[in-house]
Amino acid sequence: GSSSRARGDKPDALAALQAANEELRAKLTDIQIELQQEKSKVSKLEREKNQEVKQIKEHEQHKSTVVVTELKVKLHEDKMKELQAVRETLLRQHEAELLRVIKIKDNEIQRLQTLLNAVRDGGPDKVKTVLLSEAKEEAKRGFEVEKIKMQQEISELKGAKKQVEEALTMVIQADKIKAAEIRSVYHLHQEEITRIKRECEREIRRL
Repeated sequence: GSSSRARGDKPDALAALQAANEELRAKLTDIQIELQQEKSKVSKLEREKNQEVKQIKEHEQHKSTVVVTELKVKLHEDKMKELQAVRETLLRQHEAELLRVIKIKDNEIQRLQTLLNAVRDGGPDKVKTVLLSEAKEEAKRGFEVEKIKMQQEISELKGAKKQVEEALTMVIQADKIKAAEIRSVYHLHQEEITRIKRECEREIRRL
């Protein structure tokens, strides 16, 4: 009777083992399906993050383009103002040059008149003294004119150099800010993707 019960229990145990095996296979299949779904979710998140980073980069590039365009416009406006100022300066210089030429001609007439009077009134010594005095005055005036011209050129060169340096500083600063913002956003998104991957892996191991 006991051997008969043993033979009867053996098929039951085998059936239970097969049922447990089928249940484990079903659970394994479910876990594999869920793992595949999680992988798909991670891939989707990565694609979304990459798309977001791409959009941010494009946005920052657009901002940079706008900044550069604004700088170009400002530089053009400054250049036009500078050209207008130079034009007005040249006009004033031309007027001053005309006045200077007129004054020189008047002085020349006056000098010749003085020399003529010296020839009429006195001898060679007086003429020599007048000519020497005129030569000294002429040299002094020429030196003063050249001095003023050099000072004006130096001042104009300093102003142009300052404007170029300021514009270059603005462009460099804008590029540094743009690069820092892009790096910061990229690192944040990389950290977020890494965190999501770790969470998915933990959940997969738990399952």
